[in-house]
Amino acid sequence: MKTKVLILLSVLFLSFFSCNTLSQLTSFVNCNYELVNLSNTAVAGVSMAGLQDVKSLSTTSLLKVTTAILSGKLPLNATVNVKATNPNTSTAQVEKLEWAIDLNNSNILTGNVNQKISVPANGGQTVIPFNFQIDVMKFVKKGETNDNIIGLANNLLRAGEGSSTISIRIKPTVSVGGRNVSTGYITVKKKI
Repeated sequence: MKTKVLILLSVLFLSFFSCNTLSQLTSFVNCNYELVNLSNTAVAGVSMAGLQDVKSLSTTSLLKVTTAILSGKLPLNATVNVKATNPNTSTAQVEKLEWAIDLNNSNILTGNVNQKISVPANGGQTVIPFNFQIDVMKFVKKGETNDNIIGLANNLLRAGEGSSTISIRIKPTVSVGGRNVSTGYITVKKKI
């Protein structure tokens, strides 16, 4: 009899926990999302913070970028910051996110955020950083012209003034009873 009571209590506890977890996932999906900005942008290890134009690079920085190009690689590091605002009456929380970043409707990379993300209820906000690194030379190898690469770099430096569109697709996931439960992708777009 004691075993049956313990099993029943365990099932009730897991059911309550599962309902709460799914409620938090639903709240996360129903948050409002805004692509705030790109930060920590660096090309070949050269910070792009404060630059108004690619042509305003110092001689040393230009040498670093040129050396990287001549080596056949041009790493771009950046963080896409997405603000989540929770209009719900319950906390929005997920255990991990799959994400994909698209530039002008072409996927350029994917990744995961493997940490708990929580957005407080009743208008609470959380900025979710999506860090990435990509080799810009892959664009050149795919046939993009140097003008397009310079245009993209200028657009990144002056977010909001350019003609490129960056999108981030976010797929939230929670664990219920040892199984991953996820939703479809949430898409956030911004012109840069």
